[in-house]
Amino acid sequence: MKSFGGLWLKICSVENLHRAMLCAARGKRTRGPVVSFLGDSGNELDTLRQELLAGCYRPAPFIQFGVLDPKPRMISCASFRDRVVHHAVCDLIGPFLERSFIADSFPCRIGKGAHRAVSRAQDLTRRYPFFAKLDVRRYFDSIDHDILVGILRPRFREKPLTELLETIIQFPLPGQNPGKGIPIGNLTSQWFANTYLNGVDHMAKEYLRVDGYIRYMDDMVLFDSSHQRLSDAVGLLIEWLLGNRKLEIKQERMIIAPVRDGLPFLGWRVFPGMLRLQSTRYLRSRRLVRSREHVFQTGGITGNQLAASVNAVLASIRYLRPEFRFDTLGKMLEDV
Repeated sequence: MKSFGGLWLKICSVENLHRAMLCAARGKRTRGPVVSFLGDSGNELDTLRQELLAGCYRPAPFIQFGVLDPKPRMISCASFRDRVVHHAVCDLIGPFLERSFIADSFPCRIGKGAHRAVSRAQDLTRRYPFFAKLDVRRYFDSIDHDILVGILRPRFREKPLTELLETIIQFPLPGQNPGKGIPIGNLTSQWFANTYLNGVDHMAKEYLRVDGYIRYMDDMVLFDSSHQRLSDAVGLLIEWLLGNRKLEIKQERMIIAPVRDGLPFLGWRVFPGMLRLQSTRYLRSRRLVRSREHVFQTGGITGNQLAASVNAVLASIRYLRPEFRFDTLGKMLEDV
């Protein structure tokens, strides 16, 4: 495995930290902690830089809150100061991690994303008659710190950098068992989570050699022209995940079926000749739009802000179904 050096001083440079600060502040400049940091950015960045160079940087405790949509989960939000560090690190190490990713890994990557993952999945349903759908039980909560550190350490030669990565990974996450779990919502977590399953991507493509494979975070889909070969590959994949990553597949939600039955994937049911929006995705999208409309009607946001919110909710849907309109969703829901 190739390792990379010459990154540490670039990460800690004044220019990189300043750029990371601006990235972390994007869209959040009116929030109190961000306003405070930006107002004294010279001193804040200098102190942060000295801590990084001296090896004494330590993250602040997470701010936690629960969300119910699309499913109940706990979000652990890093302080703004820590998010500056996350951007400074990820923007430098990201391109080197990216080199090892396969083309059919779609989460949190430039030029990828959920909508392109669905398009690719439909392309594969047109080429192969069977699919197997797998997803990991409590993925972010189950990531093992020692295994993750063991994956990252050989890739970067500089000890200060690997020690910083260990500090970020091993920082205690409230409510989690020691040595387990990374916080949902952090930039570092997106890169770490994608890297953690990179090994299974290569196993599926290069060792199991299934006809087709795609992954979006912990949702994995295998395609093959043989139902038996697909079943055998799934068994080996489950065994590898448990033995090498300490991850468990949700057996009750595992599907091995013909593509004509429709592949449930990222809020869609994917068929070779059509895409159907799943009812849960439809209801969630409609609820989000109506809630923003209510805020607009009570004067909480402007018309431009409402339009931006609606576009954010509908962007990936309209990418896949350009004809999508809420005034025609009654008919669309009947098709789900």
